[in-house]
Amino acid sequence: MKKLTSYAVWTAKDIAYISVMTALLIGGQFALSFTYGLEIVTVLLLCFSYVFGVRRGMLTATAFSLLRCFVFGFYPTVLILYLIYYNMFALLCGLCGRIKNETFQGVVFHLLFLLLMAGCAYFLMQPLAVTALKRQFVQIFFCVLFCLFAAALVGYDLLFLKKDGGKTLQTVLFMTAIACFSTVCFTLIDDIVTPLFFGYTSDAAYAYFIASFLAMLPQTACSFATVCLLFVPITKIFDKFLKTFDKRGKLC
Repeated sequence: MKKLTSYAVWTAKDIAYISVMTALLIGGQFALSFTYGLEIVTVLLLCFSYVFGVRRGMLTATAFSLLRCFVFGFYPTVLILYLIYYNMFALLCGLCGRIKNETFQGVVFHLLFLLLMAGCAYFLMQPLAVTALKRQFVQIFFCVLFCLFAAALVGYDLLFLKKDGGKTLQTVLFMTAIACFSTVCFTLIDDIVTPLFFGYTSDAAYAYFIASFLAMLPQTACSFATVCLLFVPITKIFDKFLKTFDKRGKLC
């Protein structure tokens, strides 16, 4: 009976955590749905999964992906995309919250940001087939992103060489790399799921890729800014809440 009661309490807590977080994600997405390229879901789910663990993060990602349909409408490709991407994202962020090895974080951080910088450099040299005005927009964003990624790399290495502090900032930059790379992956997954679902021709698939690519740039910049600025305060709030109401700590 004692074990059954303990399990029931644990389940009730899980439902409460997931319900509140799902509501926050849907509310945050709705509030910013009228803006171009701005979103808050990435940093909220990232921080929640980082503190509360893989299991709660993935359950929240699934609930969010399903329940948002009642607000934004049911679109099969969007539902498939969200279920795939946000569950993978929650899994990744939850694992990052448990793996605190500095060498591992450093290697992954440099790999992700070097890949992102290489992508920026490539598309700066090989511009997309868009109008001149949009080409300027793309080039400006790529330059901004390249500079942000380069500054993050330099800052991370300086903090590493300092050795007597800056661990929190290193973690922030590491999770920023995860968020930016994941945002790019979101667009790439969409560029696969949607054309396959609707049976696009190669020309139509390329046109869809260009359109989604233009939306990806401000979203990546938004992910960089929001995680850099909000990761510490949000994780502190979540961590304090978890320690207050759940003494068992992080769960897988």
